[in-house]
Amino acid sequence: MGYKKILDLHTHTDNSLDGNQSAMYMCEKAEIAGLRGIAITDHIEIDCFTREHHDRRAVHSYFETMKARGAFTGKLLIFAGVELGQAIYDVPTAEKLLSSLKYDFVLGSVHNLRNMPDFCFLDYPTYTSEELDELLKEYFHEERLLAEWGKFDSLAHLTYPLRYICGEHNIKVDLRDYSDEIDNILKVLVKNGRALEINTSGLRQKLKKTMPDVDVIARYRELGGEFITIGSDAHYAEFLGAGIPKGMEIAEKCGFKKITFFENREPIQIPIE
Repeated sequence: MGYKKILDLHTHTDNSLDGNQSAMYMCEKAEIAGLRGIAITDHIEIDCFTREHHDRRAVHSYFETMKARGAFTGKLLIFAGVELGQAIYDVPTAEKLLSSLKYDFVLGSVHNLRNMPDFCFLDYPTYTSEELDELLKEYFHEERLLAEWGKFDSLAHLTYPLRYICGEHNIKVDLRDYSDEIDNILKVLVKNGRALEINTSGLRQKLKKTMPDVDVIARYRELGGEFITIGSDAHYAEFLGAGIPKGMEIAEKCGFKKITFFENREPIQIPIE
């Protein structure tokens, strides 16, 4: 893969609503692919926590992760993680979950605005430019509120809506129009000592960029950002590790000499080499 110590810190098993394969299978394939370690970060969406049975999914995911960790001791580092969606929409539930399971690593994300479906389901061609602008401003506002809450370790795929707006629908968005909003998010991450994720899934999708892309990552570094995590967002075993070397290359280009993983919610940095 070019780089040593490939860690994939954003993966999904069949305990995610959109996952497909078991934790044991994912770990087996990660070892075969030569990865040093993975974090299993199944989706737990706080705004529909009980309605869509995420309360059960969280427990199942954690149990299966720990079982896989035992099976792969000495072969593959396995971190018990979670992708916590929309935590700020129901903070008591989010905080209760985090206190009930001993996670290594928590990704914070926003997949939808309040009382709206996931960004992947929106009909963007019907939006006027003004409506799309308001949508993105509201998204970045929620991301800032999430950053201010701060009880996660790394902020996942900061430019998530672009996967669909720009990638799937080929609608142009100039992120410079949102530079103030993005700066506010990055400054809060830096202040709170939180990591920024380089999500490499866009590289293999129509977006053809990481989320966020190099300009935002460089700006995070410029503002004093210290911690970078990298994840493939794999929902199938075949995508484990996909784009991680490119993510490491981008991190280096932006001035980072180390990448970060988490154990027991504590950051551990290793050199990019």
